[in-house]
Parts: sequence; C-alpha cells; structure tokens
Amino acid sequence: MSISAFAGSFLVFLAGIVSVLFLLLIAAVPGTQSLSQAVRFSAIVQVVAFAVAGLVGGSFTFYHSFRSLFLKRRSAQFKMPWFWIFFALYLVVVLIAAAMRANGQAVTSTPLTIFMIALAGILPSLTIIALGVRRIHFPREARWPTTWRRFAVALVSGATLAIMLALVFELVLTVVLEQQLGIKNIALDNPDQPVPHDVKSIIFLLLIVSVVAPLVEEGVKPLAVAIMSGRLRSAGEAFVLGLACGTGFNLIETSGYMSMGYNNWLDVALQRTSSGLLHGFGAAMVSLGWYYLTHPKASNHRFLLPLGCWGYAVLQHAIWNGSFVVALLPAPIGPFLDNGTVPLGPLSFPAIMLVYGALTIVMLIFFFYVTKKIRPKKSLSQPEAGKPSIASAQQPVAV
Repeated sequence: MSISAFAGSFLVFLAGIVSVLFLLLIAAVPGTQSLSQAVRFSAIVQVVAFAVAGLVGGSFTFYHSFRSLFLKRRSAQFKMPWFWIFFALYLVVVLIAAAMRANGQAVTSTPLTIFMIALAGILPSLTIIALGVRRIHFPREARWPTTWRRFAVALVSGATLAIMLALVFELVLTVVLEQQLGIKNIALDNPDQPVPHDVKSIIFLLLIVSVVAPLVEEGVKPLAVAIMSGRLRSAGEAFVLGLACGTGFNLIETSGYMSMGYNNWLDVALQRTSSGLLHGFGAAMVSLGWYYLTHPKASNHRFLLPLGCWGYAVLQHAIWNGSFVVALLPAPIGPFLDNGTVPLGPLSFPAIMLVYGALTIVMLIFFFYVTKKIRPKKSLSQPEAGKPSIASAQQPVAV
C-alpha cells in the first residue's frame, strides 16, 4: 500500500502542477478576459480546487508514504477535536460572508472570496468527520480507528481519482441518455437550473440524478478503501476511511457548485451544508460493505450485510438528488417549495431547503445508529491471561 501511495503521490502532485498552469493561462491569455465575470470566477475557483488537491494532497501523501517506505516509521493515530469547534467556525464564516454580501462585497476580492468558499466547504465536512471519529473512538482509552497515513490516502483519492472517474462515467452516460430521450437544453451543472415541468425532461433528470449519479459516485468514491479493505483492522476504520473518501469528493464538488453561484455563492454554500454528510456517510457505508465482504468472521451475514450497506448508500443519494420532484406537487406546497424563500435572521434560503433539512435529520439519526453499532461492544477492562485488551486489539464488531 505504501508503494502504491508513493507512486500515486507523484501523479497527484503532477496533476496539481498542470492545474496551476491552467490557472496561469486563465489569468494571462487575452481571450479569457472576454468571458463574463461569473464564468471566469467559476473557472478560477474550480482550477484552484484541483491545484490545491494535487499539490497539498500529493505532498501530504508523499510525506506519509516516504516515512513508511524509507524511514520505516509507523504513522501516528488519526485524532480529531470535538465536532462543535468546526461547526462554530462554520457559523462564523457564514455570518462574515452574510455581512460582506449585505455591504455589496460578496466578490470584491477574488482571493478572499476563494478563501471564504474553501472554508464554507471544508468546515461542515470536518464537522462530520470529527463527529464520526469521536463516536467510533470508544472507549476513550482505546486506540483511535485509523492512522494519518491511511486517512490521507483516502482523502486524496476521493478528491482526485474518484472525481475524475465520476466525471468520465457520468458524462458518457448523460450523453447516451440525452441521445435516447432527445434532451438538449438542460444544464445539469447549473445550480440555478429551474425545475422542468415537461414529462420527458423530468424523467431525464430523475434518471441522471437519482440513478446514474448515485450508482457511479457511490461506486467510485471509496475505491481506496476497497483496495485496502483486506488490510483494515476494524469496521470503525473502514467507516472513517470511507468518510475521508466522501469528504475529499465533496470538497471538490462543492467548491465547483459554490463558484457557479458567484454573487450568491453564500446561498449555494448554505444549500450544500449537508453535502459533507451525504457524500461522507454514503462512502462510509459502501466502505463498510467492502469490509464485511472481505472479513467473513466479522458478521454472520457476509453477503447480505454488504448489499444492505451499498444499497443504503445508493438509496440515500437517490432520494436526496430526486427530492426536487416535491416542487411539482399541487399548490400551495409545490409552488412554495419551487419559488418560495424562508427568512433566517439576516439571511434567507430557498424553501426547498426545508425538504433537505428533513432528509438531513433522517441521515443524522441513522449516522448515529451506525456509528454506535460499529463501536467495540465491550467496555475497557483488564485482559485475560494471554488475550489482548479491547484497547490494543480493536477487534471488528458485527452489526
């Protein structure tokens, strides 16, 4: 695994360098100056996201794989602060961004706005990771679920390899469906795309967002965990590494969506608050499925349990993506969810966010249930003669 990570770190770093070159081209080539400010800003943000993922992620992975291969040093345990710290910081970022927009300064400085967009995407995802890691780390005296080396590989894989594979597969399948259904005027990457009302367009959107996207994305996000699944020490480690894969994927995807919002990027950020839970939890469930499939002694249902984990991830994603259909309900519910807004202090958000809020609560409930079930079931106690304690063994626990 260390050899693969070492080789992969060079490829990721190279991709980061290529992204920097693209960024320089956007800034220097005269033709790009003719683009609208919104389009140019979106391109810059997305290229910066890939550059950071490549340069920082590649360097981080190189550091850990180098320590393993050449220095023969074990990686430190991956620990996280309490989740509320990241959530509180996220609220501060939202309030600052709201004040800037109220003063007409939403995008006055491109570097500052990119920094704010990055924080608005990273902090909610770190909240979910910290919550998951802390809930699985039980009892407190026990070893933490995974190491920094494995977490880095999973995170970078989700932000690079998974993103590229998802883009390719989804593009190909989208083109096939467009040709089959004769759809040509729906922009799937536009966050302001209105909900269509003709039957053919609705069917097309449902197939793309509730069938193609969930199957492709949930399949490719946790590839790093699937590859190392035979070496995982516990179900908790599989879950945390899956969270890392989903988080990496979400950071790139969310930065792209927020950049397309331009002056309204804060609205998109609020709408994407739960995307870290959606992508992270989905990838974690798929990773659990791989763990149980490759560790037959961890469960009495070697094949049924993995299918349940994978099925839940796809179903959760499909319901989330397809929830736009509630805006097609008869008046007054449908029109309100489609065009209405809900005030929240100095901010306001689209009424459809009420639906996403309800789905987020359901996901959190199941998230708490799963993280509790995959904890070590025995409390910390003195080991019997010749047997390691829970703290040192971290035996896998079936759910």
